[in-house]
Amino acid sequence: MDNQTTNTPDLDVRALPHPEPLKRILEETTRLAPGGTLTVLHNRIPYLLYPRLAERGLLVDTEEKPENRVILTIRRPAGDGRKSETGPASDTVKEHTP
Repeated sequence: MDNQTTNTPDLDVRALPHPEPLKRILEETTRLAPGGTLTVLHNRIPYLLYPRLAERGLLVDTEEKPENRVILTIRRPAGDGRKSETGPASDTVKEHTP
């Protein structure tokens, strides 16, 4: 799931109807191994996703691009021994502020 070298997203949710992008992203993050990265192409900033990622101890960078493109880079910290979405809440998500 790490396409950092090719710059292609692992998951493109732009064409999915609400709430499918949220569901698909959360589903894919359950497969992230420690140190793993998931790159998502979205058509808007998914504000409702950020607290859910934080609950799972995941980090996210949000990059806005032209033409209503948003690239999310979601990462499970390398020191995190968990492979599932369970875990204590944390404040590790960098939320986008307009």
